[in-house]
Parts: sequence; C-alpha cells; structure tokens
Amino acid sequence: MSTSPDETLRAAQSAMQADVAQTKLRLRSVGHLPLDRETAARELSEEQRALRDSRPKTRRWKAVEKLDREVDRKKQRQVDAGARLQEAEAALARASEEDARVLADWLAGGERGERPPASLYERERDRDAARLLVKAAVLELDRALEQRLQHIERNRRKMLEDARRDVADARHRLEEQARALPDLRQALLDARENLLWCAAYPDRAEAFGFPTAVALGLKEPVKRAFGTDARIEYAAVLQALEEDAGAIAEAFSSNQKAKLGIVEPRSPLREALWDSDPENIAWKRAEFERARQLGEWHDPELLAAEVRDQRP
Repeated sequence: MSTSPDETLRAAQSAMQADVAQTKLRLRSVGHLPLDRETAARELSEEQRALRDSRPKTRRWKAVEKLDREVDRKKQRQVDAGARLQEAEAALARASEEDARVLADWLAGGERGERPPASLYERERDRDAARLLVKAAVLELDRALEQRLQHIERNRRKMLEDARRDVADARHRLEEQARALPDLRQALLDARENLLWCAAYPDRAEAFGFPTAVALGLKEPVKRAFGTDARIEYAAVLQALEEDAGAIAEAFSSNQKAKLGIVEPRSPLREALWDSDPENIAWKRAEFERARQLGEWHDPELLAAEVRDQRP
C-alpha cells in the first residue's frame, strides 16, 4: 500500500520530533552534571588547583614568573576548550530539529537527489572530541601547576631568605622615611611662621593652634583622620608609624609562625606551666625586667622579693 507525500512528510516529522524530544530529555537530565566519574573527582580538587595557582601581588622571582606565564597559557587553553565544548553541545542540541527541517524540505521537493544525511551523529562526534580536548587541557594545566609546586618546594628555603630580606629592607626604608617626617614637618611650620610674619609685620603675629599637635589641634581634621575628638600629639603619630612597621614585619598568627619556622618560647600566656618549670621561671624573670625598665614597678623591695621567689 503506497503512501502520499503528505503522509510521508508527517511520518518524517513525527520521527524527527521524537528524536528531538529524546535528545532534549537526555541533555536536560545530564547537562549540569559532571561529564564522567573522572571529571567528578577532578571537580573535588578545584580548591586545591586554585591554591596551587595562588600568587602574591608582586612577582619576586623570575623563575616563578616564567612558570606563572606557562600556567596562564594553559589556563587560557582550558578556557578556549571549554568554549568549544559549549558550542559543540549547543550544535548537538539543535541537530535533531535542523535535520528534521532539512528532511522535510527534501520530501516537499519531491525527494529529488540523495536523501540528506542526519547531522546528529557528526555533532555527537564533535561534542565527544570537544570533551576530550577539555580533559587534555585540564591535564596540561595540572601538570604546569605541579611543576610550579615542585619548583617552589625545592627552592622554598632560598625564597624565604629572599622574602625575609625584602621585608627587612622595606621596613628599613619605611622607618627611614618616618624618621624624616619631623624635619619635613618643621620646615612646613617654619614656612608658615614666615608667611604669618610677613602678613602681620610690624604687628605681633597672632598665636594660633598647637604646633606639636596633629593638624594644630583642630578637632575636625583629627576626627576625620582618627575618629576622635581628642588632641593627638605628632610624636604619637610617629610612634604609631614605627609600631605599624614593626607589626607588619614581625606580627604573625600561630599558623603563620609555624609555616615560617618561627618557634615561640613556652610561657603561661600560651599554656599551663608549673611554677617550678625552668621556662616559666625564665619567662617571669624577663617580665619583671621588662616591667622594671618601663617603670611599672614602683616598689623596689616588692620587685626584689618577687625576683628572689623566682630563683631556682
């Protein structure tokens, strides 16, 4: 029993629509899932990959900078491969509808020439090839990150020495600049005095503000800068700058100290120690001496008694 062209077209369209529905269902169900178990396992290491790629704001070592450039090149290749995979998946999602439209046009034209081949299978091959390229790009990136890690681990001691020297040099330069500030400020005060003298001469120049205080003791500038209505002496600012430099160069958390290899002496401030523990006794002696030098002990006899109590 023969069928009419219209029936053939409807049958072709129905078959294509069924294929499209199945393809959409499959893509919708797995589109946001990992490609396979290997990819799923790799996604768990994304945090580790990010940590291996961490970098300081400034590049200190040329060898590391060279490795960073290689990592960046591999990352860009991974991005390009990911974009190619997205394109291939989008083309695959459209393949069934496009194939149905082309076949329908061929049927409507009287089935002249060869039947148009389906592109669905070619699109699937393109998608699979793009997936493989993504896997290869990720493996390349991981290898580059592993080389970077191994280089830093091999050279960490020398790099730490370089970094410590950089910290010391930067602190020295900062403190030098801070120590130069009083003379620069005094030059500004002297220039201001000359200005006021020129304006007032031969009358007496009006006294205004407190030259030793920040912003001459004016409330609003100090409040904007420091958040207080109190008058702040300029010497205190200089001391704060020194404390700031010292903290940046020397203040580290316990975890940071462990990474840097800094061993802290035991003390009652960090752990419980017996009174007879030699390290506890040494710590108390050091604290008594520090208090004496700072003038915190006002009773010499009490201080002497405390020191005697700490003798072994």
